[in-house]
Order: sequence, then C-alpha cells, then structure tokens
Amino acid sequence: MSKKLFRFLAITGFTVVFTACNTGPDPSLIPTQEVLTSTSTPRVAETISPTSTKTVQIPEVRTATPEMLPETCQIGVGLRQQTIPVVLAYQDFPGFVMTATVGLAAEYYPGLEKWTRTIGAPSLDALERKAQRAEQQGVPYEALSYGLETSESTPNEEWQDMVAATMAARALADEYGKLLVMGPGFRLMSENEDKYPVLSGMADIWVLQTQRLQVKPPGEEYRDEVERVVKLIRSGNPDIPIWAQITFPPDRDPDFAEWIDYHESISDLVSGTYIGIYTWESVDNKLLVMNTDQIYHQLCLGDS
Repeated sequence: MSKKLFRFLAITGFTVVFTACNTGPDPSLIPTQEVLTSTSTPRVAETISPTSTKTVQIPEVRTATPEMLPETCQIGVGLRQQTIPVVLAYQDFPGFVMTATVGLAAEYYPGLEKWTRTIGAPSLDALERKAQRAEQQGVPYEALSYGLETSESTPNEEWQDMVAATMAARALADEYGKLLVMGPGFRLMSENEDKYPVLSGMADIWVLQTQRLQVKPPGEEYRDEVERVVKLIRSGNPDIPIWAQITFPPDRDPDFAEWIDYHESISDLVSGTYIGIYTWESVDNKLLVMNTDQIYHQLCLGDS
C-alpha cells in the first residue's frame, strides 16, 4: 500500500501538510527498580543470550537505592546482538531504542515498556513488511523509523524524491497507528537542506546523524554545526524531539571519554543522544559493550 501511495504522490506532485505530535519519551518516568550500581569500572559476567548459543558479555545487575536515580537519562541505543547485555542491564532507564529485526523486538521490547521502542528500515517496502510482521506477532512498540539513505538498500526513486517518500512513510505509520521517526542520511540531507522543514513537519521524532560532523573534535565547531541543523529541523516542527546520533569512529578503538565529550557539547540542544553502533562489526565487541556500559553509567548514574 505504501509503495502505491508513494508512486501516486511522486507522479502527481500532491502535497499534504501533517501536524506532528510532540510525543517524545517522558524523562520523568524513571522507575525505582533494579539498576546497575555506581562503580568506576564496568561489571561484566558471562551469560548466554536467549536468542543465540554464543557467549556474550553482560554487565551485572544489582539493586540501586532511589536516591541514586537521576531525574533524566535520555540515551538512545540500537538493539542488536552486541547491545542486548547493556539494554537488559539498563532496562529501568527508559530512553530511545531502535532495531531493524522484528525477532529481537518481539523478544525484548515487552520488557522495555517505558522506552520509545522503534522498528526501522531503509526502504518503504522493507518498513511495510516489518510493520506487517510486527502486527502479526503482536510486538509492542511505538514508532516506525524510516532511514532514508543514498545506498543500495534504499530505492533510487525514494531518496530522489524525499518529500513524496516521507509522505508515504507518514501514511504507513498512520495506517499501523505508530509514530514516524525520520533518520535520513546526513550526506543526503546536506545536499537537500531546503527539505528539512517539510520533512520534519511530517515526522514525530528526528534522529540527527552527526557522525559526519565528528571529523571535528568535541567542542565549539561541532556544537555550532549541530545547532545549525537542529534549527533547520525545528523550523518546520518547533516541538519535534531530536535525538543526536554520536558514533564511535570506525578507524580506532571506541573511546568512552571522547563520546561523552561530544555529548556534553550538544546535550542542551537536543532531546537525547543516541549511541551510533553501525560500525561495530569492525571493532572488538567486548570493548564496545564496555564503552557503552560506561556511557550509561556516567549519564544515568553519574559514574565515570
């Protein structure tokens, strides 16, 4: 259905204005249950992933007292095999979570009730197939995430007409009663900055990929450019929640302290920060789990 609608919109040039809802996660919903205790180093214990026969590294979960809990802990992370241990360890710190795998969503999303849970895909056809599967399996989640890119996984006609494609994604999200998360590639948007207002006007949440801006070190230049793009996004939807994706650079081992520095540069500009994990296949998984655990410790428990 979404594919047909996309073709109709692309041919006719039809324009529709949608009113986006400010439905970002409520930072006040932090339950006082089991969470990781504050400690200077990650605690790691071996366990077997429920969905795999492989041994994974999982931080130990202990009981925290109410006074340890922060007023807010707005972190986003992708749910995949490597990150399952961290997501499980910090499941009582609601944030933003995205997965491209309906199977993982079916298994783990029921335990992340207060999170903003999303299922993502880089094409309309894939997004519709996943929405159908999730509905058939009764998967609980809040949003569909459309990752429009100039890559083989996104059909040319979609990224060449981003407005019509986003309108189709909006219609698909409405069809399934979900929010629409837009996370288009930064390079694509840098060549189409005039499209920010109309695209954000059709979205409920925006994921701003900042990894191409991370050629600059954390600090003023990085912040200025993120702020400029944030203003472009909000010019079409002033109240839209924006999650800034900060990634671990693929050319070196993950550096928790550097990630935190990037976060501190822009945390007041956005609704939350999202840990970019798309490069993880090229880096030691144990290091990535430990660095991600440290990020959660510092931002959620005030512990470095």
